[in-house]
Amino acid sequence: METEANYPIQLIAVTSTLGDITPIRFRYENGEHELVTVNVDEIHAKKEMTIGKGGSIIYTCASLIDETKMLYQLRYEIGTHKWIFMKKLS
Repeated sequence: METEANYPIQLIAVTSTLGDITPIRFRYENGEHELVTVNVDEIHAKKEMTIGKGGSIIYTCASLIDETKMLYQLRYEIGTHKWIFMKKLS
């Protein structure tokens, strides 16, 4: 997985009765054109941004990938309903 990415991902989330979105799992296409599935193990922070069409929600998450804990950010674009893998933090 690249450090600085900004590429679209497919994501499964749970929405509460209050409208809160919780990412559960996502997948992306690697360099060999294979789909890789990643479970979102922890959500460390959630921040709403008003930049762009409709704003965004930035999630700072952690997952165990290849037996290594990785910290990264996911962005949900409210206006377009797209999920983006933003960047790897560690």
